[in-house]
Amino acid sequence: MKLILANNQSAKFRQFYQELSSKSQESFEYAGYESLLFEFDTTAVQPVVVRNLASSTGLGDYSGVYLNGYLHTYELAAATATCCQALAVPFVNRELADAPSLSKLTAYAKLAAAGVSLPRSLAGSKTALLGAEQAAEAIGFPLVLKRADADRGVDNYKVSTWAEVQKFLEPHEPRSLWLLQEFVANDGFYLVSFYDQQPAFCIFRSLEKRPDGDASKAHMFKPKGGANASLIDLPDVPAAIIATCQRAVDALNRQIGSVDCLYDRASGRVHVLEVNYNPQLVTITTFKDTRLQAFLDGISKIG
Repeated sequence: MKLILANNQSAKFRQFYQELSSKSQESFEYAGYESLLFEFDTTAVQPVVVRNLASSTGLGDYSGVYLNGYLHTYELAAATATCCQALAVPFVNRELADAPSLSKLTAYAKLAAAGVSLPRSLAGSKTALLGAEQAAEAIGFPLVLKRADADRGVDNYKVSTWAEVQKFLEPHEPRSLWLLQEFVANDGFYLVSFYDQQPAFCIFRSLEKRPDGDASKAHMFKPKGGANASLIDLPDVPAAIIATCQRAVDALNRQIGSVDCLYDRASGRVHVLEVNYNPQLVTITTFKDTRLQAFLDGISKIG
């Protein structure tokens, strides 16, 4: 059976393809990208799973996928292409075989496919996330809900119930992109910046109690001026952090990038949260001299 994915899910289009399927020598389904739920679990035998919630099937159940009409759903189509490759499912159009990542959705698909350690995550459109209550319960609350195409903590919440997930998703468009992921207990996060795909510096931000007492933001704290930030000499950074962050920038083929990650000292496990391609030289003042020097050293190595 083949799967055709497209934006237009009007009654007219669905009916047309349903009738066309009855005339086809091989059966196929016609569905919208917003019905796809992506599951990333790098501790599992199969770290990438994609479910079509419209028919309760998995991407691996299809003998081929046609990625059609993705002008307004590029990230969903590109993530599907990456997952097709990971699951050895043939697909067209193959121009998406090495598509650049523009959000955490496609980044997580590439990272999971490469086996880079991530928090266990559900991802997709708002429509798909709202159909993922059972999968969320299987991971277990608390969870972290974050918009896939946002950064700096925008639309990023720690949630303790399914009702909170619904509340934070409610004002957003059906095709807006989201991740709902395992909450990893931590005392802060590391940022490792790379130039020419080599680590240049590392900053650690400790997790402090927020003055505003906002429970939905208690998992993150980045005060202006970097009061909770410290610069760590690269030889003093745990080797597992450097190795995992290196694999992350390699998986995304980014020569310049900054990797945010969590580190569990007891287990030695690293969880990558995000790989930023923007070094934020203008907007971030914390350790600005170090950032600027890394940029000046790195830019000379292009070409």
